[in-house]
Amino acid sequence: MKFLSFTIHRSRCCHSACGLLRRGHFLGGARRLQLILIVAGMQVGGTPRTSVFADTVELRGGATVDGVILGDGDDEQRPVVIEVDNDLKVAVPRSRVRKTMQGQDEDLLWYRTERAKLPADAEAHYQFARACKSRRLNAQCDYHFRRAIEIDPNHTRARSALRYVKDGQTWVRFEDEQRKRGLILTSKGWQVPEVYVQEEARDEARGQIKRWETELTKLRTAVRRNNKRSAEALETIKTISDPLAANAFAEALKDSRKSSDPPAMRRIYLDRLASFKTSTSVAALVECGMFEPDSVIRDEALHHLQDYGAQSAVASYLQVVRNSKSKPADVTAALRGLTYFPDPELWEDYVNALNTQYKTVTAPGPGMQVGRSSTGGMGMNMGGKPQEKTVNQQNADALALLKQIAPDADFRYDEMSWRKYFADRLMGTVKDLRRDP
Repeated sequence: MKFLSFTIHRSRCCHSACGLLRRGHFLGGARRLQLILIVAGMQVGGTPRTSVFADTVELRGGATVDGVILGDGDDEQRPVVIEVDNDLKVAVPRSRVRKTMQGQDEDLLWYRTERAKLPADAEAHYQFARACKSRRLNAQCDYHFRRAIEIDPNHTRARSALRYVKDGQTWVRFEDEQRKRGLILTSKGWQVPEVYVQEEARDEARGQIKRWETELTKLRTAVRRNNKRSAEALETIKTISDPLAANAFAEALKDSRKSSDPPAMRRIYLDRLASFKTSTSVAALVECGMFEPDSVIRDEALHHLQDYGAQSAVASYLQVVRNSKSKPADVTAALRGLTYFPDPELWEDYVNALNTQYKTVTAPGPGMQVGRSSTGGMGMNMGGKPQEKTVNQQNADALALLKQIAPDADFRYDEMSWRKYFADRLMGTVKDLRRDP
């Protein structure tokens, strides 16, 4: 336990001594008031915990100290001790005390009565601290946990209650151990500073993304109204350059397929997306290059991807082409997109896509059917069973891709001839397929 003394002069602010004294008049003339601060288990400059003001000590001269009176017996030689918060106690010479005023709260009365019975035993103080906690006497609770470890420094449960952990053979505060490990306390718990900064940046980015979605919706509405603010709103849309607006423009481009936005407005969305060069904008252009019904806008999207995002486009479209469960229309759209990115290394994928097969199921026809059973008898059925059949589809865009990488050959949809052709080239002039020797 440490003792720190200080002197309060008449000329000092009434909030000296950590702001413990309420506004009042100090002793006049050259007289001065000396208090003793008892600092228990506190690093000077540390952060004080929550104060509990239930009692008041009024000093001669009018100043007062609020807290919880811990010592106020009849012994005139002993000071009055008042706990201001969990880490700070003030011992006031009795000659300087005018009067003490103790709170009459039922729990505080219980506390004073039971405290007087406590033996100098660590376990007794620990159990009493728990009883104080159940009555929400938090300052008193912490005090008696600390008294327990003052009596028995290795009282494990009291140490744990005060958030101490073992560092080898030494007890240290959990907070100090976490900081020693390089962690910082955040609203989400103890985190590595770099992770915290990244999460904060992501949270801020998400908020900005939402704000752009709201703002672009307002601007689009203003343009559609075709009033005096429409031209200004349109110019504002054209000048948006924040990459975090990419999600807003992606949604606008997709939504505009069914809205009243004119093609010129949709091309503005497309151009803004292309200018951002982010993963979000590339994904929107890839989707547009495959599913956009307007051929002009779809073509523009694919041309933008040729400048930035070609790898993402090829990977996305190939995934559709290679998937045997893809719909025929999706395979056609993906191959159409791939024609903007011909690659000799992908010749085998192009050959495999020349002819694709799909199973279709037709509903049974109405009416009565007559048939012969396995024993030779005749029978009648009402209606029939669903019919499943395999449909062969030749994909012109797959052939177009092969002609782009091999303009000197044309084997139409003959997969075997194409395979032999490329096998011969691989065995012969390797450079024809742009492979490293």
